[in-house]
Amino acid sequence: MNTPLWQQISLSPCETFHLLEERPLYPQRFTRVMKYHAPGLAPAKDASGAFHIDLQGQAAYSSRFLETFGFYEGLAAVCSHAGWLHIHPSGEAGYPEHYAWCGNFQEGHCPVKNRQGYYYHINHQGARTYSESYAYVGDFKEGMAVVCNQQGLQTHINYQGDFTHGHWFLGLGVYHKGVANAQDRRGHYHIDRQGCPLYAERYARVEPFYNGVAWVETLTGAYVTLDLQGKPLAVIRPPQRPLWQQLSADMVGFWRTKTIACAIRFRVLEDLPATTTEIAQQTNLAEGALARLLRALWELAIVYYQEDSWHLTEKGQLLSPADEKFLAAAAVMWSDVNDHCWHSLEQSLLNHMPTVPRLFKASASDEKLADYHRAIDGYAANDFSILLERLDWEQHDRLIGVGRSAKVLLEQLLQQYSHLQARLLGDAYLFKHLTIPASLTTRYVLQPHSPLHPWPASADAILLPRVLHYYSDPQTLTILRCIEQALLCGGKIYLLETLLEEQTPQGGLLDLNMWVESGGQLRTLALWQQLFEQSGLCLQANQAISSGIHLLTLQRSATQEVIDESGQ
Repeated sequence: MNTPLWQQISLSPCETFHLLEERPLYPQRFTRVMKYHAPGLAPAKDASGAFHIDLQGQAAYSSRFLETFGFYEGLAAVCSHAGWLHIHPSGEAGYPEHYAWCGNFQEGHCPVKNRQGYYYHINHQGARTYSESYAYVGDFKEGMAVVCNQQGLQTHINYQGDFTHGHWFLGLGVYHKGVANAQDRRGHYHIDRQGCPLYAERYARVEPFYNGVAWVETLTGAYVTLDLQGKPLAVIRPPQRPLWQQLSADMVGFWRTKTIACAIRFRVLEDLPATTTEIAQQTNLAEGALARLLRALWELAIVYYQEDSWHLTEKGQLLSPADEKFLAAAAVMWSDVNDHCWHSLEQSLLNHMPTVPRLFKASASDEKLADYHRAIDGYAANDFSILLERLDWEQHDRLIGVGRSAKVLLEQLLQQYSHLQARLLGDAYLFKHLTIPASLTTRYVLQPHSPLHPWPASADAILLPRVLHYYSDPQTLTILRCIEQALLCGGKIYLLETLLEEQTPQGGLLDLNMWVESGGQLRTLALWQQLFEQSGLCLQANQAISSGIHLLTLQRSATQEVIDESGQ
């Protein structure tokens, strides 16, 4: 079979004309040209604008655009003053709509971005192929495309927009011969069509498989090739950072926590850039000691030294000014939690119970408690605000929230939905220095109350964001039973928790921290299911809303609803 002429044509080194057998294809010269695509047209640009040219270097139509791109499946993406769209080889529009951006057609579908900033796929007629919108979508390959939600998590969909495996990842690639690249919090790896890992190991980088072999970079900097089962085949480059160095760095993690916390407490990062002498005068620290602290902060990429002055890095700007940045409060909080709880880890392990249960927040000074609450408020605002748009709050009327994170959510919801009434429950220390915004006083109640005791009110929506991991299984079961009694008919419970998985280590350190801090724990979905069943609740939905955080939506079991409605 003869190769079409347009496939034999190449770009000139200057990319202003095309070559055939190393000779100019035509006499014209352009500002820029791109490759030829079927049916033998190439994008080109000159002083008149952007368009497509034929094999003789002549314009294929009279229209001009701001940008033109190659033809795929008979349509080419172009950018005009009115927006982006696709055109036929004749230059005529493929459909009436204009977008903020268009991709190229692959497997009958094309990614587009609308003027509101959302992405989805369209077909050759310009019609949406499914109703959902995303933060980004990619091309289809082997019947699947990568989509990214508003929290930056990624999964695969099919042509109809349905999730193909339902797993969400930090990073994801298209499938090639049934295998795709993926990334979780541990690193990069490969998955099958069911979204399951091909092997347990994680890497710094992975390449797609090529005839059953993939190139990867290990976490120690070695280059290795793997087979489809993850078995190393050959070492291309030896490790660049020995494992013992990584392990040694892990052993001194508390150095980092203490260093950052000290910088916040002494307000070292305020008013930068400044010289060491100027910072010493502002902080009343001796210059010699301060210089050592600043060098440590430099190693942590929080500050850098240039032209005799210390400057904040982009990461350092997240900590200053300390009174406005929640991560500054978080640094102090984690330092205090470490001092208060982790020193007794050995004894806790020996006794199989925490030595210092639930004392840090209850006994903390007002100053430390203020830091703790500011940190929690910041985490909640960043992690949970997505729930305002993810859930249908019009269906609810009366809300109950438990804990400091719930405070942030309830106040946002009350400000956005004028019909809602809310009540915040929690231990007494939660309400220190806490006041109700003036605009919410008629619809918002603060009530000190332990969730372990029968609840003082009922609601049709109950929010527990990162609450139950502070409690042991028996305590959590007690709380769930109290919730079941407080839930109105048809109501829903929204839990936000980090889920443990049997085959991965994610959440292990947080689980250990919850145990030594309060006697609590993280749980697998299976363990949660057991607790739900024992408390008369059933899981309606499990959604990953961000990296490591799942929204578990619960309702009363059908049997419990019948009993409640009958009053028996």
